[in-house]
Amino acid sequence: MYRVLIVDDDVAVLTFLQTMVPWGQYGFSVQGAYTNARDALAACTIMLPDLVITDIGMPDIDGLAFIRMLKETSGHPRFLILSCHDEFKYAKQAVQLGVQDYVLKETLSTDVLNEQLERLHQSLAVEDHHQQKVEKLHWQASQSKSALKEQWLREYLAAPFSDQVKWRGQLADYGLKPELSHYIPVIGRVSLQEALVRYMNEDMVKFIIYNAAEELLQTESDVIFFPHTAKEFCLLFAFKKDLHFNPYVWVHGVCQMVQRSLSQTLKFPISFLIGEEGSDSERIRRQLAGLLRATDVFFYSGQSEILVSNQLLPLDNQEELLAYYPKYFEEVNQMILEGNKNVRPIADSFLKFIACHRFPPIAVKHFLIKLMLDVQMKLKFGHQYSNVKAQQHLEQMDHVSQLDAWMIHFLIESVSLMEQISMRSKKVEIIDAQKYILLNMDQKITLGEVAERLYLNSSYFSRLFKKETGENFIEYVNRVKMERAKELLSKSDMTVEEISQSLGYDNKGYFVKLFKDHYGVPPRQYI
Repeated sequence: MYRVLIVDDDVAVLTFLQTMVPWGQYGFSVQGAYTNARDALAACTIMLPDLVITDIGMPDIDGLAFIRMLKETSGHPRFLILSCHDEFKYAKQAVQLGVQDYVLKETLSTDVLNEQLERLHQSLAVEDHHQQKVEKLHWQASQSKSALKEQWLREYLAAPFSDQVKWRGQLADYGLKPELSHYIPVIGRVSLQEALVRYMNEDMVKFIIYNAAEELLQTESDVIFFPHTAKEFCLLFAFKKDLHFNPYVWVHGVCQMVQRSLSQTLKFPISFLIGEEGSDSERIRRQLAGLLRATDVFFYSGQSEILVSNQLLPLDNQEELLAYYPKYFEEVNQMILEGNKNVRPIADSFLKFIACHRFPPIAVKHFLIKLMLDVQMKLKFGHQYSNVKAQQHLEQMDHVSQLDAWMIHFLIESVSLMEQISMRSKKVEIIDAQKYILLNMDQKITLGEVAERLYLNSSYFSRLFKKETGENFIEYVNRVKMERAKELLSKSDMTVEEISQSLGYDNKGYFVKLFKDHYGVPPRQYI
């Protein structure tokens, strides 16, 4: 529907126009009717009309003055003038203002207005179609330019060497002055996960950032924007060496301006990593490649930062994060079994640990994927996430705070799911007994001991356990201990004897026999 605004100091005319004209039939909707131009101007600051119908002879501000003022502030609406004046000077002024629709009030009727509205609707539809074609061509041109710049950057980064003269000529083609012989590369990084919440896909994110940044940099003739991925882009600053000019102050200022403007407009954080100045293409190429690899530093920093590459603490921890996996898996497993929904301490402990050791983000994400899948398998959860979906979700996370939210959600959900599973057709006594066994697998566990804890007769408890679980008590204890032994054999460096002792078996030979009975091979062969 096209929006219509009506202005006429004659209330009878306003009433006629609002009630007697079938606006909807011609694709129009009256959004406001006013008896003076000032109120109409105020309304137009909120609602941009597609069609304005106005009288000429109004007090204070006449119709022609109103049209002039509205043209300056409210886009390009179409105008239909209603007038009592059949004089050439009014028609001439209307034509000069670009108004071609002029109706004398003495000829005003529903038939005349219906005819006008049908013609106006057709005219507006043609204009809309033309505008859509223009916008599509603009989008295609922008996409083409963006794609060419992205391709150039990728080829430049992948080339084994770079021809200095050719390289400077290519930069000149992109708008950098040939006489500017020094450069500073900068990598911008977008919080992709937050960007994808607001925009449909990665291609849309790239397109929006490219166009917004290009518009912001129009006044900066010595800076080129190169798209790279939906997450990262490059700015190349060019300048002439001058003792009185500090290029880093300029670069930082531009980055700050772009960061502030894009973050406010696009509603997701952006950070920058500033490289070192250089004059030859090979040095700049090596720097850009290094900066792209180094953007993982933002994982542990703030979400809207401007950092300088030569002041970074590298993420080069060579320690194997998975060496700590058994410890954290056991803590999570125990918390879930206990039904403890106070998950914050475990999440805080893990996040503080990885931030202190500055493990590479990819190692942290793989650690959490493994933890999630092992917890689901161990506790027989109905899988809430597929491996692929979990990996995609985690790989998009570019800041430790996003991992924090993910961990809290996953741990709380795991505890809740465990509670639901435990309550399915089992008596409270059996649930408590199973939890006690799982939490005390490092000890010898007897039926009498557990029955006493539950204040039940041993014989009654034995029959109840068999009825509810389908296994007798000793079978259940041995099974869960053998499953735990299998995990320790595959996920730790513990010896068979150490595993036997950790599961409450003093006699290693008895442990080996139970394992072989359960899996068909002794522990050493299973490894």
